Amino acid sequence: MRYLIISGLLFCITNAAWAIGGMTELAYMDQEQTGGGYVTRYLVTERYLRLDFGRDREDFVLFDRREKRVYNISNEQKEVLVFEPGEVAVKPPKTWIIKEDMQEKRNSQQRVDLVVNGTVCARIAAAENFLPDVAKALQEFHQVMAATHAATYLATPVEQRDDCDLARLILIPERWFKYGMPYDELRSNGFSRRLLNYQADVAIRPKAFEIPEDYHVVRFKDLKGAAK
Repeated sequence: MRYLIISGLLFCITNAAWAIGGMTELAYMDQEQTGGGYVTRYLVTERYLRLDFGRDREDFVLFDRREKRVYNISNEQKEVLVFEPGEVAVKPPKTWIIKEDMQEKRNSQQRVDLVVNGTVCARIAAAENFLPDVAKALQEFHQVMAATHAATYLATPVEQRDDCDLARLILIPERWFKYGMPYDELRSNGFSRRLLNYQADVAIRPKAFEIPEDYHVVRFKDLKGAAK
């Protein structure tokens, strides 16, 4: 596949002025219903959110919170795929009832069910005001990605569409972080995650947020069939 090199997109990343202060680093153990567990790590600064599998040198997703762009970096293919905000061309179905059922609350900790159209989409355990800056960064990330997920949803056969995915990825992703960063979660599709560790005020490692300048870059919306 041939890629369009987009001048200027990488300059703001590799030459960014780093915010004063530290970085928050946290890791989860994620597990699909039919697969083994794997680590998902978040590195969060005032400017950036990085998602990866636990090591700086691996492939990663970088969200520029200021520019509202998401970069998917593949080191093996030397490719960068860029996602930008767009119109969410999906509306709630006629039946769209959302509620939260509190299952347990002890002091600042709570377990709550997120229910969409009668289905418990997720049971989340969270602590009030736990890592609110990280929760906010992820809310912003999902808001940018909503248009891309909406395009995928519309391309999915009607009988395979899922109200929980519609809620979590497109229409109300912020509800998953309403009570702070979850430390435990079980979704209706069998996916589970639990917090392994976290640390605040970690020294920022600038190279972890750099995109190699010699990688091919393509904007997702320029791909054939992508939503405009």
